[in-house]
Amino acid sequence: MASGVTQATLDYLARRLNEVAWQLPATGAEVDPVALTDDIALLAHHLTYAGERVQERFADPEPVTLPERRALMRLTEAMTAVTGATRHLTEALDCMSTGFYRQAVPAAESSPVRDAPTMLRVIAAQKCGMAHVQLLATAAQLHTESGGRAGQPALATAPGPPVPPHCVPATPASRAVR
Repeated sequence: MASGVTQATLDYLARRLNEVAWQLPATGAEVDPVALTDDIALLAHHLTYAGERVQERFADPEPVTLPERRALMRLTEAMTAVTGATRHLTEALDCMSTGFYRQAVPAAESSPVRDAPTMLRVIAAQKCGMAHVQLLATAAQLHTESGGRAGQPALATAPGPPVPPHCVPATPASRAVR
């Protein structure tokens, strides 16, 4: 019997992503570098888990059926979204560590706006907010497309903190003047 990617795998990943999304900080005061590092490691763990399920399925000599192909496609799309959310959290951690660096090295080049620790925390919180939205959307997509199983609690899909307009580029990077 084929192992690997099943609807249960997708449901499991949706629940885990939902849990991670709701524990992310929403304000600058809540941003903690240690917690950010833990969140990044947890998302990496979930990526590894998903990758192992895909690898198991392709290592199985039985042909991949059409429903399995759809499940594999959905899982790899979710893995791509989780990678994007991990990037946002890593950028948030970078903001925090940049602040530590600037405090430790007095001669570090800085701007008055980016040098303020509170501003770095606000930027980090915005990055966490973007990861929050992306993880919730991915979890909701996995759950909605699966229809959920009977007796499963609904995923919390309420919108997270709004992404400030200055965080979203008005012009796509591919069209920006260089």
